[in-house]
Amino acid sequence: MRSRVTCIARRPGLIALAGALVALPRIVGAQVAVDELELRVPARPGGTSTTTTFHAANRGITPANATITIQDWDRSEAGENRYYLTGTLPTSCGKHVSVFPSVLQLAPRSVQTIRVTVDSGAAIGHGCYAILFVDNPPPPRTAQSTAVQYSVRYGVKVYVEPETPLSAEVTDVGVSETKAKVANGKLSAQAGGRSRQLDITYKNTGARQTIAHGAVEIRRPDNSVVSKIDIPEFPTLPGATRRLGVALPNLPSGRYVLLALLDYEGAEIAAGQVELDIP
Repeated sequence: MRSRVTCIARRPGLIALAGALVALPRIVGAQVAVDELELRVPARPGGTSTTTTFHAANRGITPANATITIQDWDRSEAGENRYYLTGTLPTSCGKHVSVFPSVLQLAPRSVQTIRVTVDSGAAIGHGCYAILFVDNPPPPRTAQSTAVQYSVRYGVKVYVEPETPLSAEVTDVGVSETKAKVANGKLSAQAGGRSRQLDITYKNTGARQTIAHGAVEIRRPDNSVVSKIDIPEFPTLPGATRRLGVALPNLPSGRYVLLALLDYEGAEIAAGQVELDIP
């Protein structure tokens, strides 16, 4: 049996994960892991080319191979990563990002430095994004092979962004209802067997990625707080829109103000509100 594991994350630290996979019983084949999953390069107009590095490591006892390819990427409005051929997106770094070496041959228990070079900000003209896919091919199968074989793919995201202030806004908020799920044979009493959620539309209006987090406050007309629901942090690329759905608790009859507050570490808090009447 052959399987593939894709490792895409916002923070480094997956060498430990690769080590755990290698330790699983009946899994064979050396694997290459990386020590960084994000590389950030400032885009300075008129500047010179910039080179940064990350490292690939073979923690196994047999030689390992890997290849590195460059692609475009963005996120859907739900926050899912999407990948494209280089040059597909307006935010593509195109040929302004190069990597060396792109083919890795690592001896057992060795580490290789990977150099990533980005053209000057003047050459790019704007912020751009790329992802470096580090692919481990599985070892060839033989007629006698019975052990599990697997292939690990790491994605190292490259952010080339200008050093400008962060900017974002909440462009829309609203309440939607969906049919509640049956739990223990009973429907939710809220909204006659329907559940409510607050729909928030957030837009990054700046030139750098934002990492926002916040809360939804449910208030009475006298401004007293009934409940507060945390919103975990989420990233949004420049010009992109993120749509969030925050489940609302059961509320007694009355009038409420739902206030969405999102802190993107900019000069202001992105906010929006909507009134809700429950008969």
